[in-house]
Amino acid sequence: MKMMVTGGNRGLGLAICERYGAQSYSRQSGYDITIPDHRAKLAEISLEHDVFVNNAFDGPFQESWADFGQCRLLWDVAMVWKENNRSGIIINIGSVGSETIVTPEPSWETYRVSKAALKNHSQQWTKAFRENQVRFRTSILTLDRLDTPLSRSRPNWTGNGLDLKEVLAYIDLILNAKPNTCLEEIRAWVSLDHKQ
Repeated sequence: MKMMVTGGNRGLGLAICERYGAQSYSRQSGYDITIPDHRAKLAEISLEHDVFVNNAFDGPFQESWADFGQCRLLWDVAMVWKENNRSGIIINIGSVGSETIVTPEPSWETYRVSKAALKNHSQQWTKAFRENQVRFRTSILTLDRLDTPLSRSRPNWTGNGLDLKEVLAYIDLILNAKPNTCLEEIRAWVSLDHKQ
């Protein structure tokens, strides 16, 4: 099984690369999902892989220049896979931020809106698989705060986050499902104020 991961240079993306021997494509290696030509190249490269993990986000949280890069990348990859009659698995890394609607003031939270768009678009491709329009399966991991060095460095860190080993176990479930089965969504919440 050959896997590629966007944003595989840190955090969850790095853990996925280390666990599965996946190839990482990130800004650090010259691939920026905010640039249409870069997305097209990533889609082309994805044809050489059995699993595509759409992990990189074009944020941060409230930047006006964030332009649904992760959702647009899913479109580019899925269309290339459809045109080439590819089987395989696309795994999108979403967020529980997509589950809460907030007002657009004082600033528009591009993170929540982009992750909501990604979830909806991922589910569209799952439906296409169910209706035999495509041969590949598409899943989304809707995740709460992760326990990563970046999360632990933030002032709002409470000591609680999803263990990356558990997230990798969710990916194992997706990868090990029978070829006729698509796990559309796995959603994981964490109690941020949990006390042991």
